[in-house]
Amino acid sequence: MDLALEGAFKGNAAFTEWFLDKTKFQGQLASYLWSRSDNPWGRFEFPELNLKTGTHEIVFKEGETDVLVVFQTLDEKRFALHIENKLASGHFTPSQPELYAARAAFWQGKPQYRSYQEWETVLVAPNAFFQRCKTEATKFHRFVSHEEIAAHIPLFSTRP
Repeated sequence: MDLALEGAFKGNAAFTEWFLDKTKFQGQLASYLWSRSDNPWGRFEFPELNLKTGTHEIVFKEGETDVLVVFQTLDEKRFALHIENKLASGHFTPSQPELYAARAAFWQGKPQYRSYQEWETVLVAPNAFFQRCKTEATKFHRFVSHEEIAAHIPLFSTRP
């Protein structure tokens, strides 16, 4: 499914415009620049609560993004979507939404991720998953349901 989603961004400008209209980048004239759907993995800084001292400390975590897509506007500004794709039966790992945001911020400006300047995290999942995991799901900036995507990518209507 991640590969199908990436393929739609690469080859379907109407899908890209529709999807971007669901984000803070709505209305920007942007085109697909680069992506990865092979679960780009990396090490990044994360503010973690020290249970002994009660203060936040910066630690290094490792993690992946299911689909990372970078877009470029006509004036060459770059922004990225860090997309987490869940199945209906899936679950979140501890701090997964917060780790998505920390990783996106840490990768911002890095050449290996095409030096994007802005970003958003997006949860892609069935509506049933969102309702079941609402507390954690709403920590992503945006939610786009599999049911909505299925109108553009039929594969998204066939998954449990």
